Amino acid sequence: MATIKRKNPKPAPIKISFGFILFSIIFVYMLIRIALSFNDHDLSIFQVEESSYDTDFTATGIAIRNERLEYSSTSGYVCYYIRDGEKVSKNSNVYSIDETGSMYDALYDVQNNNKNLMTDKEFDDISGQIQLFKAGFSASTFSDIYDFKYSIYNKVLELYEELALEQLTANPAFDSTFKSYKSSSSGIVTYYQDGFEDLSVSQINADIFDKTKYNKQTLKTGDIISSGSPVYKIIDNESWSIAVQLTKEEYKKVSASEYIKFTINDSGRKLTTKYDTLEQGDEYYIIINIDKYMAQYVNERYLDIHFIFSETTGLKIPNSAITEKDVYIVPIEFLSGGSGSTSEQFFNQRILTESGDVSVKQISPVIYFTDERFCYVDPAGIDSDAIFIANDTNETFSLTTAATHKLTGVFCVTQGTAQFKRINIMVEGDDYSIVEPGISYGISAYDRIVLIATDVKENQVIY
Repeated sequence: MATIKRKNPKPAPIKISFGFILFSIIFVYMLIRIALSFNDHDLSIFQVEESSYDTDFTATGIAIRNERLEYSSTSGYVCYYIRDGEKVSKNSNVYSIDETGSMYDALYDVQNNNKNLMTDKEFDDISGQIQLFKAGFSASTFSDIYDFKYSIYNKVLELYEELALEQLTANPAFDSTFKSYKSSSSGIVTYYQDGFEDLSVSQINADIFDKTKYNKQTLKTGDIISSGSPVYKIIDNESWSIAVQLTKEEYKKVSASEYIKFTINDSGRKLTTKYDTLEQGDEYYIIINIDKYMAQYVNERYLDIHFIFSETTGLKIPNSAITEKDVYIVPIEFLSGGSGSTSEQFFNQRILTESGDVSVKQISPVIYFTDERFCYVDPAGIDSDAIFIANDTNETFSLTTAATHKLTGVFCVTQGTAQFKRINIMVEGDDYSIVEPGISYGISAYDRIVLIATDVKENQVIY
């Protein structure tokens, strides 16, 4: 019987469809993304913003004046002719002593029987002072309320005394024991003592800035004064000083300039002047010398000095984004212009050919910035033992002898990879800093940077 031979069928060719190719590409892409995601740690990105930083600050100052207490030579009731803070000329009547009490009786009569004590102008003046005090009052300086109380008390007492004196002088039987006393010099008269009348710059220390120890006493009490007691204070010189206590950081900031600009007690008047410095161990002070406006602050020992600086404008970045990078420091004379280029951004690197000959190759690494002597070069892509040749002198420089510099910067991810970008910090805050815009190899507004610099490495692919 004949044998039937069957032919083995040829395998059908595998047909790869377009859909399969597309699916494979997507699958491989997903695998790559999954592999890259293993390096992700919930990476946080911060968008750089334009911002400004107010570097003004306020510090406490203490007034140093040429003050002198005047003492009473007799006992009795005091009547003052000069208002608190008013200027008096030499040999002018300042006060009188009523030894018999006639002035005291007149004051009592005025206080209890005179219904029209104040004129409209005087009432408006006192009301205005009260409103200003209320507007500027702070619980942190509660002791100021006592000074204000005495100030208003003195103001009202002056009005009583004026009316009482008018009544006495109009009486023909006016008591002769009522004696007036004149000023020995011209100056500004005030009616308080605080123990700082003899304070000088050489006595400045931290203790005198402790307001909790400050004791201010009014001299106008309406009571009988004893012989030998202080009766008023006169300041006979318009020149005065303000000693200001500063922290070390504030001291550095202020002393960076020859002149300072400031205001006193939130005044709208801005003053500019020179100053003296005073260092005592870890205590820092400046002494401001002024020859006007003293009368406006004659009743105040402690002053709020608000220092004014130019507003700093730049780019705001979080401090957690700041990192450092080591770069080479290369003498600037080894920079060279490229072929057909006048821009010096290349180095002539000496290389050894396979035949043993010496040749020169131009390289152009990233030069972050240059100063008068050096250029600061990114080490990436440069052999650590590279030798550079100067154009004019053929002098050589080996990177093995190059010093390094720690460059401050951030990792910018705007292009999808973590690129190191240089920053120049202008103002450093607790959480954020203001950096200079427009520097070479720096960042710009709306760039995206890594929020926490330690989360990535330079040139890491982000997306």
